[in-house]
Amino acid sequence: MNEIYNKKDFYNEILQDNSNFKVWKKLDNGCFIGTLGYSEENIYYLENLLKSFSKEYGEVINYDVAKEELELYSKCGKLFVYLDNKLKPVSMNGIIYNHQAKSIEFFKADDEDVKSIYFYGLSTLEEYRGKGACSKLINFAIEYAYYNNFDVVYARCSLDNSKSEKIMLKNNMIPCCYDKNIICENVDVEGSITSRYHLYLPLKKGIGIMPKDEYQFATYDDKKLLNDFQSKKYIKKSNN
Repeated sequence: MNEIYNKKDFYNEILQDNSNFKVWKKLDNGCFIGTLGYSEENIYYLENLLKSFSKEYGEVINYDVAKEELELYSKCGKLFVYLDNKLKPVSMNGIIYNHQAKSIEFFKADDEDVKSIYFYGLSTLEEYRGKGACSKLINFAIEYAYYNNFDVVYARCSLDNSKSEKIMLKNNMIPCCYDKNIICENVDVEGSITSRYHLYLPLKKGIGIMPKDEYQFATYDDKKLLNDFQSKKYIKKSNN
């Protein structure tokens, strides 16, 4: 019981902290997990991390984009970073509180408002990939959400076996579905329309999900690149 209360105090302290930079946890491999607040130096750190992300998703990243995103984290979220043994930020998971997605909506059986955490930005520098940094950050953020009394965590991924999708699945997140169909939405990435979907992990009982606004259902062909287990479990062939 004391361990539970200690974790609650620990993660609540992170919630309340507004430091420009703080290390919160040392890992067994000599690396660390910390947070970055808003500062000129941290804009450049974030820009570097986001440029690694842009190579996979085709989004243009520059100083202004990084500045805007860091302002967002400082106002309504947190920027968790994985630091190497020299305290260099090499991976990130930026989270947003109570983000309103355009294609899905969470609800509770008692009609109370759902408190959510959205994994808004996830990226690792290329030379540090494959070492579990993102997975560590996702797990840390899930505990952060649980001990700070959030109801659900979720993230948006592409439909083509992306690295982020595999990390989410590894950490027990599942596709957002309605009537056994995966709920998708179209996203404009630098003038090119691509289809994306969400994965989520409820942290409390009684959390439901509904499609809303600009949604569509994934067909079997949309997800044919996924492995057979996931396809058979979450998708039915559809003309929607």
